[in-house]
Amino acid sequence: MSSDPDRPLLAPKKVSFKGSALSLQGRSWTGTSARNAGNVGALGALGALGTVGAVAAVGAFMGALFAFLSLAPALWLSQAVSHLSHQQVLLLAPSGTIWSGSAQLALSSGDKSSRALGLPSRLEWRIHPLWLSTQEAGGSFWSVFWSEPLTLALELQAPCCLEPNFRVTVKPQGLALLISPPKASIQLPAQWLDGLGAPWNTLQPKGRLTLQNHNLELLLGHPEPQLSGRLELKMDDLSSRLSTVKPLGSYRVWFNSQSSPQIELSSVAESRLLLSGRGQWVHGRLHFEGLADTAASDEETLSNLLNVLGQRTGHQAQLRID
Repeated sequence: MSSDPDRPLLAPKKVSFKGSALSLQGRSWTGTSARNAGNVGALGALGALGTVGAVAAVGAFMGALFAFLSLAPALWLSQAVSHLSHQQVLLLAPSGTIWSGSAQLALSSGDKSSRALGLPSRLEWRIHPLWLSTQEAGGSFWSVFWSEPLTLALELQAPCCLEPNFRVTVKPQGLALLISPPKASIQLPAQWLDGLGAPWNTLQPKGRLTLQNHNLELLLGHPEPQLSGRLELKMDDLSSRLSTVKPLGSYRVWFNSQSSPQIELSSVAESRLLLSGRGQWVHGRLHFEGLADTAASDEETLSNLLNVLGQRTGHQAQLRID
């Protein structure tokens, strides 16, 4: 069989082969793309579902945490106060929650004491953001909201002892907390101190105690609490079961904030028992030295009381707290 030398015999097969190869390659590429697109879609759907599930889980957790904290019982606050004060300040028979509740504020001599003495009326409290306070309503609401969004207000009520609208603010300052009591007075019965045990339960003082804040503020968050301002304690018409002299006198105690907070004790004129002294807090402990003095004519009448107050030297007694 003869053939034309100019006829490209292998060209059709070569073209057909290439065409077939291209066609197969095209079909293979198209199938892979579809499978890849399906996988991507499935993974995207799973990712979206996972994201929605994670957001829902976080939301549920935060909601449960908020509900848990908002309903935290007042008993927890009572236990915290007892622990921090070494069981000398107690919140008895607490009711309500940490944020809004009441209890009987009492003093005790400390660990394992079976006796505590409470105030005549219950203490009620309410904790909330400062900008929610009804006292900040009106035109100042938004200014307070924007300027102090994290500041808390602690509103206290005790008909026996606190002035109306008694409010303490707690404001974050970096990693510390600034506690600012109001410039108001607190009225307390002197016999309330009996709850602290010796020597108060021996002296059994009676009279009026008045705490007056003079710009006192407390900064917590440092190795040691930092005080600024002054606090005055007035003790008026004090008397004791150890003496027939009633009243013994009136006295003033000043708490001054310095690098080491200072305390000063003085007597008001015409007091029969004269008290004086100075002290300071060092590493959380009070160191105080003073003198109890009386006229020679009252030495016999006040002898028992002077013996309890400190070491006797004639009609004087040394006052000392370490």
